[in-house]
Amino acid sequence: MRKLWDNNRDYHSVANTDQIKVHHLQLNLDVDFDKQQLVAQATLQFNRCEDCNELVLDGRDLIIDTITDNSGRLLEFSIEHINERQGEKIIIAVGDDINQVTISYRTSPKAQGLQWLTPEQTLGKQVPYLFSQSQPVNARSWIPLQDTPKARITFSAAVKVNNGLRAVMSAANSDIMPADGVFQFEMEKPIPTHLLALAVGDLAYGAISDRCGIYTEPVMLAKALAEFEDTEEMILAAESLLGPYPWDRYDMIVLPPSFPFGGMENPRLAFITPTLIAGDKSLVSTVAHELAHSWTGNLVSNATWRDLWLNEGFTTYFTNRLVEKIYGKEQAELEWVIEFGRLKEEMISMPLAAQTLPANVQQQDANDAFNRFTYDKASMFVHELEARLGRNDFDQFLFDYVQHFKFQAITTETFIEYAKQTLLVQYPEAISESELMTWVYGEGLPQWFVGPTSISLDKVDLALQQLKLGDSAAKLNVAGWRVHHWQYFIKQLPLQLTQLQLTDLDSVFGFSGSQNAELACDWYSVAIRNNYEIVLPKVAAFLGHIGRAKFVKPLYNELLIAGYEQQALAIFQQARAGYHPSLQVQLDALMQQL
Repeated sequence: MRKLWDNNRDYHSVANTDQIKVHHLQLNLDVDFDKQQLVAQATLQFNRCEDCNELVLDGRDLIIDTITDNSGRLLEFSIEHINERQGEKIIIAVGDDINQVTISYRTSPKAQGLQWLTPEQTLGKQVPYLFSQSQPVNARSWIPLQDTPKARITFSAAVKVNNGLRAVMSAANSDIMPADGVFQFEMEKPIPTHLLALAVGDLAYGAISDRCGIYTEPVMLAKALAEFEDTEEMILAAESLLGPYPWDRYDMIVLPPSFPFGGMENPRLAFITPTLIAGDKSLVSTVAHELAHSWTGNLVSNATWRDLWLNEGFTTYFTNRLVEKIYGKEQAELEWVIEFGRLKEEMISMPLAAQTLPANVQQQDANDAFNRFTYDKASMFVHELEARLGRNDFDQFLFDYVQHFKFQAITTETFIEYAKQTLLVQYPEAISESELMTWVYGEGLPQWFVGPTSISLDKVDLALQQLKLGDSAAKLNVAGWRVHHWQYFIKQLPLQLTQLQLTDLDSVFGFSGSQNAELACDWYSVAIRNNYEIVLPKVAAFLGHIGRAKFVKPLYNELLIAGYEQQALAIFQQARAGYHPSLQVQLDALMQQL
């Protein structure tokens, strides 16, 4: 018998948000690079129900010294270990007159939400670097709080840096370097706790527009500005669809290669991987994706990690609309087809019961919610809504939806009730309740769904057919192909290729060692699967300098499946120190199976 879950409960948090709601956080952080530690105070202001005398917070590996109330009196508290994923339960006794607590604490050097880089691990090689990654449940490893997307807070912060480096946060940032090394931050709009973000390093700034610019290490700045110069145009395009940009500024920080994601939508300071800098703007849709989150994800957010599809599905769809508006319909179609291809590929290996829009992660690692169904199946659903309603009517629905739920965290069921009151009433001929429920709760894709196509890929299909008939790579007409054509080409190669075929493709097209990380990863997967061992040193180099989980985890899996266990272990042992702590934990579990 299947267990009945409480869909309003966040199973990845122990915080008592139904009794006490923290609404503001004041942080004081002293950054100690020598000890790889934050020495900190967190003051939490909260509202409460009358009969509640305990504040329960999430924490992980925090060293708590004291907790005091409004007037500075010491409060009793206890800490209970839950498990490795969730961390600890911090229980604070609060009397009837208490509406804020101040927690004096220190972080652990092994905090999963913080990565401390030595000078040698940076581009400049001169000074250290620190950056956070709070999503999904790692904010609790550097701040004691109600670490759940249900909890929206405003925050202010003072961050002391002793060695002349710059600190930036997901808040209002200043370009002035304070003489005392104390940086002041303010976020006056309520955000989910997983969007709390901090970075400290040798950071230069370059403006793209009056409200948009880039922080990064000085040697990276010119390349980053050139690659992402269209960002202001993206903001204008997004505003034309969903209304005024709601967060004042849209700045980005291009992080070191160990950042585990393509991007992270932290308000006012989106975190971006350097693997997007390909020199030809071919991968900038990730920037569009993080920008789109400013509406779908930051303004309207998921209440639990089960509901992540509400963030990522709408955002993935919205990203495609921005790409179409800026770079044209052909590129948007190509990206949509590739997205569909990724989804079909994951459908082969993912258990059918997991192929729903809500992620069945109530008793699993919250990171498991980040799969292709959360992103791409959900995006296909939104694309179909657009096709059925027509673009104009769908755009109005999307605009109304965001405005209705702005600054709220909602569940899947909240969305369904809203859809029943709007979509099903206003467009009864376009979509039925049964079809809506099939998309959301059904396993796999609905039987009636027809995936996207693009006539732009006909030339790639022709080249693939020529290969199957025995033509050499040199005979293929690849003139004018974009990166997306090459991505599709590699993904559609036969599962089994001979060494002669692999050598031919590699020598003509130079896949091994490609500077485009997407192409390189796709090619290495093909090569490993077919025991094209000449690429193994390049795979090792790739895994040694890139820490993006999207590339790293699949390549280690490919190595293990292909029988290269010892090589995978050797590469991992060499590269592990350069990976983000959250990725280290996931890969440690993978390697322990050997």
